[in-house]
Amino acid sequence: MSVERNAGRWKAHIKGVLRRQKELFLPAPETRQYRSWMKRRLQERQQRFQTRCEEGLLSVLTAVWDGSPLRYFQQLASSLMAQNRTGYSEWVILDNGCSRPKLLRYLEELRKHSWIKVYRSETNLGIMAGLRFCLQKATGRYVLPVDADDLLYPDALQAVTFFVKGSGYPTLLYTDEDKIAAGGVTQPYFKPDWDPVLLANSAYIAHLNVVDRKRALELNAYGDREAEGSPDWDLFIRFVNAGYNAVHIPEVLYSWRVHAQSTADDAATKPYIFSSQRAVLTRFLQAQANLDRFSLQNSALLPGAAHWHLIRRHVGPKAMLCIILGGNIPSAPVGGYPFMRSTCFSPHSKLQELESLLSKTLAGEDYVCFVNEGVRIGNPDWPWEALGLFELFPDTVMIGGRIWNEAGVILEADQHFGFGGLCGCPNRGRSVSDPGYFAQMWKQRSVSAVSLQFAVTDAQYLLKVLRQVPPAASLLFGGAWIGAEAIRDKRRVIYTPFLSGAAGNDTELPIGENEREAFLKLNADLIPDRRYYPEPFSLQEGFVLEEE
Repeated sequence: MSVERNAGRWKAHIKGVLRRQKELFLPAPETRQYRSWMKRRLQERQQRFQTRCEEGLLSVLTAVWDGSPLRYFQQLASSLMAQNRTGYSEWVILDNGCSRPKLLRYLEELRKHSWIKVYRSETNLGIMAGLRFCLQKATGRYVLPVDADDLLYPDALQAVTFFVKGSGYPTLLYTDEDKIAAGGVTQPYFKPDWDPVLLANSAYIAHLNVVDRKRALELNAYGDREAEGSPDWDLFIRFVNAGYNAVHIPEVLYSWRVHAQSTADDAATKPYIFSSQRAVLTRFLQAQANLDRFSLQNSALLPGAAHWHLIRRHVGPKAMLCIILGGNIPSAPVGGYPFMRSTCFSPHSKLQELESLLSKTLAGEDYVCFVNEGVRIGNPDWPWEALGLFELFPDTVMIGGRIWNEAGVILEADQHFGFGGLCGCPNRGRSVSDPGYFAQMWKQRSVSAVSLQFAVTDAQYLLKVLRQVPPAASLLFGGAWIGAEAIRDKRRVIYTPFLSGAAGNDTELPIGENEREAFLKLNADLIPDRRYYPEPFSLQEGFVLEEE
């Protein structure tokens, strides 16, 4: 190992110690707010989750090794014992080559409980093989992998049972999570509902996974040592490749432990994370029919880090019609592609006027892209970015990106129905260099809508929407009209940070009262749309906890 790498890890260790000490003695205001919120939430859950645990339903899987701090493992055991007094749920533990006397004695104590099954491997099998061993020994209908140093909330098994039964026993589920340090819980991750686009960008489903055991065995779950550092991500990608969707349990049930040896504190503690993530995303790409059109590269937004981008190669582009919102057709990169025609259109027009134009001018184009004439596009590969997302996620009808002003402040990005009124962007006003809540500003993901100031739409779907919108529908609010129809048709709208550009002026313009009334009359049932903007967040202030 190089001297530079050792120095870098030492610096990261010092930063981690200082960060943990600060959280212990001077927790941030949002941390204090979350702890109060979570205390109230637990009280509410006592009344809600009164479903009895079902015998033979759940098997918790835990691989323990010498690096597992005993006190944290004991806390996990105490939590499971307190919420599994009937013994209906099973805990499968692998002694993964442990040699520490105190840890071995505690494992012997656990063997006294009939519902705790402790197995031993004389050598450390590693993360993947250890979980595979536990999966093969489990007998429950569902398995729940839990790290030995992490913690389940006191009602986790009951809440999982409630959602499993209430959802009709789905194949795959996942929960929200937070982190736990010496001072208590912090950094809650309130996750969006099932989103395969975000899953192709990050393992957002990790902690707590609830997985059909038999199907996991059939899909060879935990069977690839190359994905050693990303077992949860690899697990879910296998299910995605097999055609399964997951059910979101919108409750924080899992606490990821922050300590000096954990990836919750510093991903560099597992140097194989980088190669593991590459293996997972390679598996995802290998399931695509058009595999040869994509390459996996390190993201330009965070070069050198474990942050990835599925790049569409410059082959086989489909024809596009580019509508310039304004009076002038600029030069490349908007109109400099041989597969793209450009035309101008007033941004203040009605959508029915756009339908009239497209009915006359579309000449076999597969896609229609919109670009405000005041937007200077930052990524010349934007047509291939959009085309790649349409191909990877065939239910997609519209793709949009982010626009910022001269000061580097976000003007347009992801939009969600109900935020700030009818449809707004929680990330408006954020710095363009700010990755946002759990780095979601730098990740492709599903949203309610995007702005037509810079977007690409499926041509035929766009025509379908235009032919049925009311006369009051305007082009400026066109992204919301398309997004509403997409929800009804179970189609997808995607935000990507790689469709991006700068604008000299603010692009947000208010809609008229007639259009507001028309939109509400047709789409009030869609507001708010909490699929990708979780319920605990404020609809006025962005990513802060809603006041109760």
